[in-house]
Amino acid sequence: MKSIEFTTGQHVKIEYEIASTGVRVIASIIDLFAFFIYFLIFTFLIGASMVSWEPETGSFVFLLLIRIPFIFYSPIIEYLTRGQSLGKFAMGIRVVSLSGENAGFREYFTRWIFRVIDMWFGFGFLAILFSSTSERGQRLGDAMANTVVINRRNGQQYNLRNILAIKDQKNHEPTYINVLRFTDDDVMLIKNTIQRVEKYPNEETKKFTIELAHKTAEIIGLPETPQKKMEFLKTVLLDYVVLTR
Repeated sequence: MKSIEFTTGQHVKIEYEIASTGVRVIASIIDLFAFFIYFLIFTFLIGASMVSWEPETGSFVFLLLIRIPFIFYSPIIEYLTRGQSLGKFAMGIRVVSLSGENAGFREYFTRWIFRVIDMWFGFGFLAILFSSTSERGQRLGDAMANTVVINRRNGQQYNLRNILAIKDQKNHEPTYINVLRFTDDDVMLIKNTIQRVEKYPNEETKKFTIELAHKTAEIIGLPETPQKKMEFLKTVLLDYVVLTR
C-alpha cells in the first residue's frame, strides 16, 4: 500500500496511507448518486410547475439549480470542507497539499480544471490510469495542483486516550514531578516521537529524539539529560499520565 509522510510544525513526521484508486472511484460514484438524488428531489418539487413557465424561465431555473451546482460542486464543496466531498467523507479520504496542509481554493480549482481531462475522456480511464501508476496515487489534476488524496482514518496521530492507554502505568511511581509543567500537546509530541523512532530508527528520528530529550530535561529542571534518552522520555510520559489522570 502506498504511503506519504508529512512533517508537522513540531518537526514530527506523520505517515498517511494514500487513498487507493478503487476507494476514489467509489467516492466519485457516491457523489454522482447523491447528485442524482438531488436531481430527483428537484424534479419532484418544482418539475411539474415548470410546464407552465416560459421556456427562458425554465431554462434559467434549470441552469441555476442543476447545471451550475453539478459543474462547480467539486471545487466548492472540497474547499468548504477542507478536502472532502460527500463521497470522500463517506470513504474516509480527503485532499491535502503535498506539504500535508489544507489545500487552498487555487489547488481545488486546478484539480477541477483538469477533471475535464481526467474524468470525461474515456469515462475516467485517464484518472484511473494516472492514479494507479503514479508514485503518490495522483491523477493529472492532483499532479498539476500539487495535491494528494490520503486516507484520513489511518494517520499515525495520537490523542489523550492513546496516552492513557500506556501499559504498566498502574503501579508506576512518578520520578519527575515537574512534568506537570507540560501541556497535553507537549506530551503528544513526546508520544509521537517515541512511536516514530521505534518504527523508523533512522538517523533523523534519533537526532530529533536526542534534541527533544535535552529540551524536556531543561523544562523540568534537570541539571543534565539522562544518558538513556528513550527511557527518559518514556518515564516522563508515564509520570504525566499518573500525575494528571
